[in-house]
Amino acid sequence: MSDSSTTKELLAGMLNKPLFVVMRTPRDLTRVPELLDAHLKWAILAQQRGELFASGPFVSDQTFPGELGGMSILRAADQAEALRIVQSDPFIAHGVYDVEVRKWLLMEGGLTLHVSFSNQRFSLL
Repeated sequence: MSDSSTTKELLAGMLNKPLFVVMRTPRDLTRVPELLDAHLKWAILAQQRGELFASGPFVSDQTFPGELGGMSILRAADQAEALRIVQSDPFIAHGVYDVEVRKWLLMEGGLTLHVSFSNQRFSLL
């Protein structure tokens, strides 16, 4: 990595927010129908607790959502907490997916949110 003062200044101005990326790999998809509601409830509650930043399945035109695995981004204090959070997901606890958890630094990017109060609509770009 470059040690130049310009590089250090650029990096210092970036977000540098540690998050944890969870990569889900299919193991036993036969249990998806049985556990989908429980998984979705887990995700909603994890989001409400502030643990789940973003999550979703990988998709293609030839497969059903989740057949290719998926990804979640968690807020956690450390790797052990991130693993604890994801292991409480019924899909993981019951062996539908295997997971790999990696620490990730959110450095750059952007988010645009438009909220219209008069008609209760929003758009996320």
